[in-house]
Amino acid sequence: MRPSSLVRAVSIATALLASVAPHAARAQLPGAPVLQNAFSNPGLTVAGNYASGDATTLGAVAVAYAPGTGRFQFSGGIGRLDIDEADGSATSWGARFAAPLLSFADGRGGLALFVGYGSASRDSVTLMQLPAGVGAGWRMGLGATRALSVYGTGTYMWARTSVGDETVSKRLVRFAVAGDVTLIRNLGLTIGYEMGSNAGDGEPGPRGGIFGAGLSWAFR
Repeated sequence: MRPSSLVRAVSIATALLASVAPHAARAQLPGAPVLQNAFSNPGLTVAGNYASGDATTLGAVAVAYAPGTGRFQFSGGIGRLDIDEADGSATSWGARFAAPLLSFADGRGGLALFVGYGSASRDSVTLMQLPAGVGAGWRMGLGATRALSVYGTGTYMWARTSVGDETVSKRLVRFAVAGDVTLIRNLGLTIGYEMGSNAGDGEPGPRGGIFGAGLSWAFR
């Protein structure tokens, strides 16, 4: 793959994270939408994720951990970013730290802050993304063992592409909406969509909207 092809293709990939399931495993991955709920899931959660954007698709796995208090959540993941305009794929990986900020309405609503790091690379070309923002969510029970959560995410992101000694950077503001639903007691589904400011020609960062979906399993 020519470095110029990867720079152009990765620059139209999405800005953040693999996201899944109610109380999902969320990691900062180039090629995935930035979806951050207000709530964390105590214990260990693993997930498989899919995302599709303008000329890119991503398949990834992620894992997340939160202590019993639920005061923070740390997640990491790795995946394969396929690029329509390039002959080959790039390795995409990342990590995210999130902390619930407050809750209200007897715990049904909440806010959380997050910060992440993500990278996609192939040959001598590297895309780096540093996102930070806030997630606001609302959750409700669906019987004794199921739940639904809907939420929005606002993200400020700094993206940089490096090719040898040359670098190009871009700052963007993005927004996303998503929903998490428990399918059975330990299995969850997430669907979300990200949109917002876009990178221009030759600039790193997302161009257009990004769809993401995933399945997660929570070990309880």
